[in-house]
Amino acid sequence: MELKFDNGVCDETKQFMSSVFEKLNNMGVLEECDMGAIRMLTVSYDMYVKASTNLLLNGPILYDKRDKPFINPAATLTKNYYAQVISFMKEFGLTIKSRENIKTLTPEVDEDNAIMGFIRNNKS
Repeated sequence: MELKFDNGVCDETKQFMSSVFEKLNNMGVLEECDMGAIRMLTVSYDMYVKASTNLLLNGPILYDKRDKPFINPAATLTKNYYAQVISFMKEFGLTIKSRENIKTLTPEVDEDNAIMGFIRNNKS
């Protein structure tokens, strides 16, 4: 498998997604069918970076020709893309909390778990 980037993806996204791809690949959890979700994470992260950069440069409030204030549309975009990125990252175990949940399911932790022992001993 190879990570490919569409035209227009910013360098920050390329760097982040390359490290994400490498981590998941090294863990051995990445399969070919996951590449669609990796692409969705890439697009969402790239849009988050671009929207948040706009928000930081121009601020949360913009003004029209009549000097009437309005909320920078980048604020809404940043919020929406942030939620998408976090959702994808949780699915891949890339947040601190989701990594902890994955670690609790490892055999070393479950070795002395009474419920897991019962399930192992009663498999058909």
